[in-house]
Amino acid sequence: MSPNSAPRRLSVVARLGFLLFVALLAGSAAAGSLRFFALGDLPYSDAEANLLARLLEQAAAEEPAFIVHVGDIKGGAQPCTDAHNRAVARLFRDQPVPVVYTPGDNEWTDCHRKAAGGLDPLSRLASVRRVFFDDPAVLHNHTLGLRMPRPEFPENAWFIRDDVLFVVLHVVGSNNAWQPRIPARHAAFRARADANRALLSQALGAGGDAGVRAAVLIFHANPVFEQPGKRGFVPLKQDLQQFLARFDGPMLLIHGDTHSYKFDRPVIDPDTGEPLARVQRLEVPGSPIVAGVRVSVDLDTEPVFSVRTVLPSASEDWLER
Repeated sequence: MSPNSAPRRLSVVARLGFLLFVALLAGSAAAGSLRFFALGDLPYSDAEANLLARLLEQAAAEEPAFIVHVGDIKGGAQPCTDAHNRAVARLFRDQPVPVVYTPGDNEWTDCHRKAAGGLDPLSRLASVRRVFFDDPAVLHNHTLGLRMPRPEFPENAWFIRDDVLFVVLHVVGSNNAWQPRIPARHAAFRARADANRALLSQALGAGGDAGVRAAVLIFHANPVFEQPGKRGFVPLKQDLQQFLARFDGPMLLIHGDTHSYKFDRPVIDPDTGEPLARVQRLEVPGSPIVAGVRVSVDLDTEPVFSVRTVLPSASEDWLER
């Protein structure tokens, strides 16, 4: 044995030990990343309700921190009834993890349609709030530390989890229920827009004090970033620009509405004309495709947000993106 062989072996062993240590650290970081499950625009039929129950069972088996439903708990042509609301509320109540829910247009805005019952939208919104938010056991999300600044808007909330700020806004499809020729509905639109703006300001202030490193905004509507003329979404887009001016961390926007799965960067930087890299958008799949998305947030990686689409299947099909 040469005099240098033993030190060389020790050096090799040391390097292997260091690499193993780094690998363990990486595995620990991945295991410690924040994970939650997002879906929406479901169920639109009894068959979809059965598949949704199976999908949620699969999702819950992975022990996400919480489940997000971005609204539209019924089809637009289905009758708007308290019975249907209660059936979905029971499904949410049965989940073993907290549920974060924001209403969609189908459960209140579009209830004036003949096929949906020809009902007053604001009365249906009152029903949604009563069924889903009056009883804390339905969403059982108190462990998230939700803050709801205005009791008359119980669906509006923010919370901080693992240095990530989550804000739940009430913005719906059908042009965000913008009805300027119907005084009562337009007043409700303005009140909702004002409540959203105040919510974002308060949440951002609290997030700054807490030193959050990323933000997730949750709402129902696809605000159609490529169509600036949609008047109902002007307040949201203005609020988003103000938020981005005050917060320089990575951001994820989660919504549903148009039933077209997307994971992209739709917000344009006005200075460069290019997509703003730090803002990603996730649009969840929707009926007739029963699927959800597992979202992972790892503040020490790039990109911070990653997703996997999940289908309800006995073999647990995973479509990775």
